Amino acid sequence: MFKNIIYILLASVLFISCEKNALQLPIETITTGARIKFIHAAPDTPPVDFYINGAKFTGFTPTGATSTFAGNPVGLPYNTTSPSFASNYAIVTPGTVSLSVTAPATTTAASATAVGSQSLTLEDNKYYSLFVAGPTTKPELLLVNDDFSAAIDPTKIYVRFINLTSGQNYDIGLGTGTILAPNLAYKGVTGFIAVDANTVPTFTFRLPGSATNVGTVTLGATSSGRVLTVFTRGVAGRTGTPAPGINLYVNR
Repeated sequence: MFKNIIYILLASVLFISCEKNALQLPIETITTGARIKFIHAAPDTPPVDFYINGAKFTGFTPTGATSTFAGNPVGLPYNTTSPSFASNYAIVTPGTVSLSVTAPATTTAASATAVGSQSLTLEDNKYYSLFVAGPTTKPELLLVNDDFSAAIDPTKIYVRFINLTSGQNYDIGLGTGTILAPNLAYKGVTGFIAVDANTVPTFTFRLPGSATNVGTVTLGATSSGRVLTVFTRGVAGRTGTPAPGINLYVNR
């Protein structure tokens, strides 16, 4: 009995000691900063890195790393977003910032290649999508304000359409045939439009006035209150990877 009491006391002391020395991680809500999501929509441009004021905001684990070699850097590939597909944004100090986009060095390119640069003005607590788009001869940078002020009905899905297919206007809308963005020009951007959340929506794009879909994309699962961006990509008249296509990402 006496031994059992000693064991219990020792266990209690150990538990208290562990609690006392446990790592305490403060939980902080970030309330300031501009929010940016980066999207690579330039089909002829290699994977890229986005830098703001010299700090890299995108990137993946290097390939081929060894104990004596840091590995080859990996940029953001075509038709992907960072941070991820989900509703995450990078946080950037607001104000006037210097943006540069480069293709990182590879096994065949000894140094990074400049893709584009631009001065941006970012406002505190505003959300933005930053695209690199267009053909190889002239990749462009497009900053879009992600204004959620119209997305007020929690029973709806809100979707915005952007045409990033160089050289072609499109009708973009629902798989049911309803056109929500008629004859949208290259780099055209709509506001966020309410869509019924009772079914999983499919989005399509067509040549203006045509009933034939060029491509479709479907949201993985329906979720009322979601805010999405659907964008076309590619270059008109091309085949393979640069062919016109459609994709989406979650804003909220």
